[in-house]
Amino acid sequence: MPETRELELIAACKRGDEAALGELFQRHYPASLRVARAILRSEEDSQDAVQSAYLTAFRRLDSFRGDSAFKTWITRIVTNHCLMLLRQPRFRFRWINFDELAGSGPSGQPVAAGLSPEKSALSGELASALSEAAARLPERLCEVFKLYAFSGLTIREVAKVTGLTLPAAKTRLFRAQTRMRAHLQPVWSSATVREEAA
Repeated sequence: MPETRELELIAACKRGDEAALGELFQRHYPASLRVARAILRSEEDSQDAVQSAYLTAFRRLDSFRGDSAFKTWITRIVTNHCLMLLRQPRFRFRWINFDELAGSGPSGQPVAAGLSPEKSALSGELASALSEAAARLPERLCEVFKLYAFSGLTIREVAKVTGLTLPAAKTRLFRAQTRMRAHLQPVWSSATVREEAA
């Protein structure tokens, strides 16, 4: 049976069998790469994230107890590495629509190149507020929110990547957005007043 063979491979990997390690890697690498591509939308970044995740996974292989399938375990590690990449400034606003995140923003537009100095400063302020608000979310809400808001995944794709049911993913996203709106509302109000006065 495939599951038995996989458990044997994992046991061999834990004993230091490099051939078993290579086979386990080959079995799951394509699926892991698909997950990373869905999150990061970049081939180079996806390969970097998966390779980094696999190094982490193989260093921590002794901690794999078999409570879940190996595929679930490795997918979670890959997802975490992708989320770490998304925290980098170059990813921060690539896929964000402020209207969706905070109800009614001052301009309703994602940050873009070529902004005036005033709008650039405002965008920086909004970026800080958004990062701070996301950091306050509980981990289970934060993961769904970041995958949806920062990587542009559909809620169905988020559910698939996180292993949640679609209703559970929708509920977590709704709760995350509700908390984000409450935290960002004062920032939007201040920004709107300043933009109208400009």
